[in-house]
Amino acid sequence: MNFKYLYTSFDGRINRKPFWLGAIGLFVVGLVLSLVVVGPLTAVSVSLGKILSLLLSLILLYPGIALCIKRLHDRDKPVGLVWVFIAPGLVYQVADLLGLATRTMSVQGQVVPVPTVIGTVLGLVSLVVGIWALITLGIRKGTAGPNPHGPDPLAADAPAP
Repeated sequence: MNFKYLYTSFDGRINRKPFWLGAIGLFVVGLVLSLVVVGPLTAVSVSLGKILSLLLSLILLYPGIALCIKRLHDRDKPVGLVWVFIAPGLVYQVADLLGLATRTMSVQGQVVPVPTVIGTVLGLVSLVVGIWALITLGIRKGTAGPNPHGPDPLAADAPAP
């Protein structure tokens, strides 16, 4: 599998298998960086942790968009959908950074984050859009045969990227 093509190119089509492999790869990288960098610094400063979490999301945004666009090409869907899929999560993170999505509350001597009404609404919108993206990108089969974005990646004669 050509990871450079998978994470950097906005051209062509990919089927579900490379999409899932690429998505799992990004998830693992994000998880490791969150545990190694963001987690320890959040223990020092919650605000710093929120800023680093947003920066990590922005760093992983480019390869994630490249992956999603190729998958949207395979389904012959408009690439503008990628922004619909990404926007709610980023809006939630920015709202959280600004203190609009969560507030802290003391529970039995522990300070815990509690979602605000705005945070709850943004979280629910993110959940619904995330499920839609999961179905559209990860579950539904691509367009059979060639489409304007290239040959069917499942066809026996499809060239490897």
